[in-house]
Amino acid sequence: MVQTVTPQPVDVDALAMKVFLKALELAGGPRKLIEHRHLTWVPSLIEASYVMVLFNEAGKPAEEIARFLGVGEQTVRNILRASPEAVQARLHRMLSGEESSGETRTHIAGGMAKLAYNQVKQEIRQASGQQDR
Repeated sequence: MVQTVTPQPVDVDALAMKVFLKALELAGGPRKLIEHRHLTWVPSLIEASYVMVLFNEAGKPAEEIARFLGVGEQTVRNILRASPEAVQARLHRMLSGEESSGETRTHIAGGMAKLAYNQVKQEIRQASGQQDR
């Protein structure tokens, strides 16, 4: 018997929220953002979370994402180009108290959202794999 698998539509808002919360967790949580005076990262993290979900899950191009979010197309491109490795190194330095300002030349929120998106997708894959067993 052949079983047909139908792709399920992605709830962009729910997935973007999961990515945002994971990015917030990666940053050390709200308290760390307050302690390090990085509260301005929050709106950028939300934007970057939506960019990652819209690009990877909905297949939207940068121009369409920019229009949807009301940001510049270059902002979307910077988020998509961000280096998760550079951001991970900066987060490690920040959380260990070694942060120095202006050293990372990448979109911080974009890199955090990429890291968070990848972790959320991995968690979803693991959860669905456990359900299949």
